[in-house]
Amino acid sequence: MKIFLATILLLISFYIVKVDLFEGTIPLAYYPAVEECSETLDYISVEIVGGDTIYSLFSLYPASKAISFTERLNDLYTLNPHLINQSFTAGEHVLLPVYNTSTPCKN
Repeated sequence: MKIFLATILLLISFYIVKVDLFEGTIPLAYYPAVEECSETLDYISVEIVGGDTIYSLFSLYPASKAISFTERLNDLYTLNPHLINQSFTAGEHVLLPVYNTSTPCKN
């Protein structure tokens, strides 16, 4: 009877150790928490004056980090989808993307 109880206790302890190793606190401590990084697009609102073009807006408000014209243009159209098939009109407010040199998230 003692051998039977010892075997049962040994199996229960092995089961507890197995559950702790595979599903318990050790796997949670081993893998670091993944930091979710969502990059948001910062922008400013600009009022269009007669004769303004995309080139003049980009030269008036330059980017502080190196970015290509195509990427900047895509971000402009992301913020202002109504401008894809039309030109600027005087007095209209347009959202212009702003780029900061600081990167809050590291990949």
